[in-house]
Amino acid sequence: MKTFSISKEPTPFVPLHHFINKVDQVILQNMDKQTFCMADLQKELFMSSSQIYRKIKQETGHSPSVYIRNMRLNYAYQLVRQSDLSFSEIAFRVGFNSLAYFSRCFAKYYGTPPSSFRYIKS
Repeated sequence: MKTFSISKEPTPFVPLHHFINKVDQVILQNMDKQTFCMADLQKELFMSSSQIYRKIKQETGHSPSVYIRNMRLNYAYQLVRQSDLSFSEIAFRVGFNSLAYFSRCFAKYYGTPPSSFRYIKS
């Protein structure tokens, strides 16, 4: 008969901010994929959707889909401010397949359309 022993050594604890850093990394690597969603995040992180949802919600206060969209909008903001790309190129580069939807989301998130940020001096 086999006997099992339980180790008294502490298991490594991974703080949530390391998890969010990994999530951010995965999202940034897939930024241009318009179909990138929770299912893709599951595959990349090797975790269940409920685990991912719970951890992202706990750390950020947002659902994974909202968090992904906000990451896209933050990256779009940087592109609007630092590049001469057209707004449709920026929208497609950050994973939006509709310029109208991108502009609507951007305006809702930042309180003003992307065109108003293009000419603001830092």
